[in-house]
Amino acid sequence: MEKFIIDGRYGKLLAANGINPQEILRIAKLPVDTFAHQQLKLTEQEYFAMINAIDSVTDDPLFPAKLVATDNIETFSPPIFAAYCSKNGYQFLKRLAHYKKLIGPVTYNSTQKPDTLTITLTSLSATESLPNFFVKGEFAFMIQLMSAATGQKIKPIKITATFNDDQPAIIDYYGVPFELGTANSITFKMADLLVPFTTENTSILEYLEPELKKKLADLDIDDSYGKRVRSSLVELLPRGEAAIEDVAKSLGISKRTLQRKLKAENTNFQQQLNATREMLAKNYLLNTAMTIDDIAFLLAYQETNSFLRAFNTWTGMSAQQYRENHR
Repeated sequence: MEKFIIDGRYGKLLAANGINPQEILRIAKLPVDTFAHQQLKLTEQEYFAMINAIDSVTDDPLFPAKLVATDNIETFSPPIFAAYCSKNGYQFLKRLAHYKKLIGPVTYNSTQKPDTLTITLTSLSATESLPNFFVKGEFAFMIQLMSAATGQKIKPIKITATFNDDQPAIIDYYGVPFELGTANSITFKMADLLVPFTTENTSILEYLEPELKKKLADLDIDDSYGKRVRSSLVELLPRGEAAIEDVAKSLGISKRTLQRKLKAENTNFQQQLNATREMLAKNYLLNTAMTIDDIAFLLAYQETNSFLRAFNTWTGMSAQQYRENHR
């Protein structure tokens, strides 16, 4: 079953807002070391069990909004950060919808009219009901980040949900009540969505999007341990962590177990490391203006010459030749 990547800082985020992370894990029946990992990998059922557990320990109607109002929440994952670097709210929502399933079991379905855009949330499997707490959090997340990115208060003109909530605090924050309906939808005025983002950064997008697109493709074709290793390495290499011990820790298993899993797939860690480095190197060369030294650093090579030798082995040409020939 596919697992979704959630930033390991979630536990600290809960603690900073007065919630005991271990109590949440106990209620949700998740492993006690879940929040100890840099990345949480949860199934759809585990993910929503965690959300429901959080909801069960707070009676603050705005707690979902307080969580997403945390400083630098946009840096919690590459898909969110990529969306935050968009041109405006319209592109932000479209990009977030495109990459959402990389970080959670939910899809954004958009309905566009001349003057409005409506986003409807559905669980990825379409078999799980979205918790009220989750819906409030997702809508607050959109409002919070678009407001922060524009420097203006962006509010929806309508919210429809599978529950009703018209408490004064809710209306004050969201701008409208949650009206009872058959779906969880939020509607924005197109004029608000076209307000320019001060956070627009095309260079960052050029850097992030090739790998995000590859991760989306991997979701559809590969659920192997090899894939999980490659996905972990994408996050670990820029931090200089390229050892099998680093990957095993990020996956929550022992080095020996990881070696055994990879062997069962007729591969090994070094092969997956080389494949990941080659893929990232080609993306960096073709989609960024980074220097060879910078690329070697991001791939966790101690010396640039080691990267150059490896690249020549992979492709039969130098990194500079590859960049010139394929651009």
